[in-house]
Order: sequence, then C-alpha cells, then structure tokens
Amino acid sequence: MAESTDNEYIGRLKLPAPMLSRKKISVWSVLKNCIGKDLSKITMPVELNEPLSFLQRICEYMEYANVLTHAAHQDNSVDRMKYVAAFAVSALASNLDRLGKPFNPILGETYELQRDDYRIVCEQVSHHPPISAFHAESNDFNFYGSINPKIKFSGKNVEIRPTGVVTVEFPKWNETYTWSNVNCCVHNIIVGKLWIEQYGTIEITNHSTGHVATLTFKSSGLSDKDLYRVEGFVKDENQQKILFLYGKWTKFLKCCSMEDYEEHMQQEKKFEEEKHCNASHNATQGKMFSKLNSFKLDSFRSLSLQEDKEFTHSDTNDGLPRSDSDMSLNLPNSILLWSCRPRPANSSEIPFAPPTHDYDPIYYVWSRAI
Repeated sequence: MAESTDNEYIGRLKLPAPMLSRKKISVWSVLKNCIGKDLSKITMPVELNEPLSFLQRICEYMEYANVLTHAAHQDNSVDRMKYVAAFAVSALASNLDRLGKPFNPILGETYELQRDDYRIVCEQVSHHPPISAFHAESNDFNFYGSINPKIKFSGKNVEIRPTGVVTVEFPKWNETYTWSNVNCCVHNIIVGKLWIEQYGTIEITNHSTGHVATLTFKSSGLSDKDLYRVEGFVKDENQQKILFLYGKWTKFLKCCSMEDYEEHMQQEKKFEEEKHCNASHNATQGKMFSKLNSFKLDSFRSLSLQEDKEFTHSDTNDGLPRSDSDMSLNLPNSILLWSCRPRPANSSEIPFAPPTHDYDPIYYVWSRAI
C-alpha cells in the first residue's frame, strides 16, 4: 500500500503482477464430472480464482453508493424509486468480463470497508450452504441482505444464481425497498472465448408506498441487439405504469415518461410497418427477376439478380455476441439516472475489480473469527 509523506492514504489502481494465464488449464478435465452439480462444493484449480474473497466482491455493490445518497435526497417517492432501480442495476456493472471465481470465505470470516460517506461489514454466516451477509449504513440510508450463490455447470455454460434478498431503507422517509438479483451466465466454458451476461427480472418493491419497479435483463438469445439491455417500468400502488426505464447494465440507465415512451413506440411501429412493406415489395421483384434469370446458364448468371444471402450469427462476429449501438437507446426527454465510469485500458490484465475503484480492496480491515 502506497503512502504519501504526510501519511495520507493513497489507494493503488492495480496489483503488482498481471493476471495468470489460464490457457494451459484443462477446464474440461475438472468439469467433465460436474454436469448438473453445484460447483460451490467442487475443488477448482487456483488459477481459475481471482485474488479476492466473495466478501470483498459483495463490497462492489457500493461502487455507486452515491446513487443511493441521491435517491435519499429526493422529495418524491417516484423519484426515489427510479434511483433505487438505478442503484440495483449499477451494482452489477463490475461483473462484465469478470470471469474468475472469488475465493470461498471460511465460516465466521469478516470483511469491513470504511469510506467517507458509508461503512459496510460482511460476514460468512453459514458454510453449508454458503451464505454471506452484509450490512452497509450511512447518514442517508441502510443497505443490507444475504446471498447464497448457486453455481451449476450445464455442459458448456456456468450459471450463477445469487439467491437471497437485499434491502434498502431510507430512515428519513420511513421507506423500505427489497429485491433479488438476476442470474449470471458465463458462456463457452469448454470451447471458444468466454463471455458473460446477466438475465432475468428484478422486482423492486417499496413496501411503504406500494410502488414497484420491474426491470427485465434481456438475454442475447438469437438476437445480439438485446445483449446487456435492461428495460422496465415503475408502477404506482394501483399498478399503473408511470415511468419507463431502459439502458444497459454495463453502461447506463435512463428513464422517461410514459407519454414519451408511447410516442416512441408508435413511431417504431410505423417504421417497422414501412420496413415490412418495402421488404415485401423488394421480395416480389426479386422473385420475378429470379424467375427470368433461371432461363440463363448458371455460368452467365448475373450477380446483380441473385438473391441476397442472409448472414448467420457466426458470419459476422465469430460466434461472439455484439451489442448494437448505444445511439439506438435514446428516447426523447430521457433523464440519465446512472452511468458507468470508464475502466482503465489494462483492466483485463488486472486480476481484481472493480477497475474503477479508487481504493485498494486488499488492504482494508480483514479478519477471521477465532
């Protein structure tokens, strides 16, 4: 840990050594007998771990704690809800490209992080099943919960299900919010380049006012345009939609009114109808020219009259999903609720995270129960 001449703490931005290469590790030799099993009970090569305990990973929830502070300062319950939703999404941003497994804490192990505006304490409260509990507090909010990660190997992917409920309290407003996090999937465990996605639904409930925010984390599926996308609505106590939330869990979250959302959807519908009409017209012409062209010899067939071939998923991106441009995610009169800070250029070589932290996660208070 670096220190200045006046003993003021200066956090480092990287570890002194780069991440170990995993290319020489035969993952299949370890996982071939683990299909369908819970990987939390399987011994893994240490090279597959990152030099962090799971308790330290939990502290990454607080990377954008300022969003919760901002929520607590809002006078309207709807505004507080939308920023709580933004905080729930921001807590997952550091998972991008985090392909290493954190070390399992031992029973009774604790980890504490003290910042200027909050303090968080984590503890491993159960060994079988492994359950980690945490409690963060500040002058404006309390944030606490427990996580029991379920890790399963399906044959070529690893799925992580972080079962458990997290809670946010705003004492000033006497409000309590709860939700559970979405699933995480690491693809191409055996063959290909590893990549990660989050998918599922988060339902955030304000138990004091009845407001609910529902956020859907879309899976890439067969369409790359949905990769990393998050969409949802804020509803009042009567289940009436009042805000539309959208963005990418890797970059940002925005919101707009339902009026702006509905106007945008009408424009999208009109655009799709015109696109479908033009496509049908072009297809009719293509069939006519193709019929005429079929009377010619194949060797003299005009390339300009041949039907266009559709490129498959792997033709354009070598099997790796590619998200569409962020420019397509910009509805009129939108408000930016949260945006992810940029990562250092060498973050992929640094085996700890989040890369955007300005503190050293290794040298904060860490203890084991005696």
